[in-house]
Amino acid sequence: MKENREILNKMQSNLKANVLQNLLQVVIRSDKDENLTIEEHEIGDLINRIKGINGVEVNEVRFRDAITNSGGSLQCVMDIIRNLMDDNVTEGEEIFIIKD
Repeated sequence: MKENREILNKMQSNLKANVLQNLLQVVIRSDKDENLTIEEHEIGDLINRIKGINGVEVNEVRFRDAITNSGGSLQCVMDIIRNLMDDNVTEGEEIFIIKD
């Protein structure tokens, strides 16, 4: 029983790491003018690319607001993506949800 839980936890951890890697690649590719900022006109494309990643759902409104409020720097966007790895996010406040 304990072994099954450990295997499940490991699988969930691997899935999160894989999704995180895909998200980071998508963010970097979405910076079309390569100025290290996700600007307003780039957010829609970024969200559409994220929707194409298997295993993750994005709350579009929260994500768009978080990018806009942070100024859109790639570092800020990557900090927002770390929300995915945070197990202490209040339920209903998630920006990203891993689909099992």
